[in-house]
Amino acid sequence: MNWRRMSAVLMIVCLPAIGQTPKRMIDRCAQDGRNFWVSDDGETVAVEVGVGIRVAPGPKGTNRAVLSFSDKGHELIQTQDSFEAFQGWLVVSPAAFAVTWNLNAYASYTQLFTLSPAGDITENTALVRSAEKQFVADAKRFCRHPGLNTTAIKWIDDDKLLLSIDAWSSGTCSSNFTEGFILQVSSSSIERKLTERELINLPAVCTWNKVPISNKP
Repeated sequence: MNWRRMSAVLMIVCLPAIGQTPKRMIDRCAQDGRNFWVSDDGETVAVEVGVGIRVAPGPKGTNRAVLSFSDKGHELIQTQDSFEAFQGWLVVSPAAFAVTWNLNAYASYTQLFTLSPAGDITENTALVRSAEKQFVADAKRFCRHPGLNTTAIKWIDDDKLLLSIDAWSSGTCSSNFTEGFILQVSSSSIERKLTERELINLPAVCTWNKVPISNKP
C-alpha cells in the first residue's frame, strides 16, 4: 500500500461545529496549473503549456529519481538522491515555470526555473530560498524550529510568482503560521511579503475552510 498517497487521501473536510469559526487557508486553483501524481514503479510524465516534466524512478529500494524538465526542444536533467514526492504541481509563465513537490499531506518544496530567450532552462535556487529564509526568521517568533511547507500558488502575471509558506506541524512545531511572497523572477527579487490575511484576501486565489477539532468530550 502506498502510505504517502494515503496520507493525502486521509485529509478530511468537516462541516463547522456550533461555536467554531472555520479558518480560511490558501489553496491552488485548478485553472492556474497542472496537478499530477508521481508513480512509484514507472515513469511519470506531465505537460502544462508546453513545459514537460518526466520523472524516472531509480533502482528499487532507493529514493533516487531522474527528473527531466523540457520546453521547445531544450531539456534540463537532474538526479535527486532523496526524491520522495508523491504528487506535483506545475505552474507556467512565458519565461519561467515552477514545480511544487508534495512529500506528504503536510510538507512540500518548490523549484523555480527560468527560460532564456534562446530556450535554455536554468534553475533559480536563490529566490525561493531567500523567501524561505525570511519566513523562518518570522516564524521563529511562534516556534523555535519551524518547518517549511513551500507552495507555488500561481503566476500573478508573466513575471510575478505567488508563493505560500507555512510552518507545518511537526514534533517540535505545532504552529500554522503562514506568509505569502510575491517573487519577481526577472530581477530575482522579492517584491512583497504578505501576511496570512493579505495572502488569502488577494483577488483570484482559491481558499478552503479548515475547521478546528475540539479535544473536549
